[in-house]
Amino acid sequence: MTPTEIRRATLVQLRAAREDMMSTRWMLKLRTAAQQEKDDHARTLVTVQHAILELENKKLAEIRDALAENEDAISEGIDSLKKSLRKIEKVDKAIKAVGQFLQLVGKVAKLVATA
Repeated sequence: MTPTEIRRATLVQLRAAREDMMSTRWMLKLRTAAQQEKDDHARTLVTVQHAILELENKKLAEIRDALAENEDAISEGIDSLKKSLRKIEKVDKAIKAVGQFLQLVGKVAKLVATA
């Protein structure tokens, strides 16, 4: 993939994660979650939004090399995140998957220290 395609795929996946994390289905699962899971959800959702904004605003030239260097990890992270979001039986596992993907994205855009 070209850096442009990697960036686009990353943004598509981050937007999909945000949409899933704000869905009725997700919120219904979150109702019965422990307070720690609810707190983790809120922090992760804010981090996802921040990552989206940063990637949308970054000039591609600034992140092109980092995207290319991390292409394999980002592709694997996208696949893993898609699988986890399809199976949100356990909110904590889905939040962990989103956090792991954010760490990969953070390597490129220096968005997050830890998710």
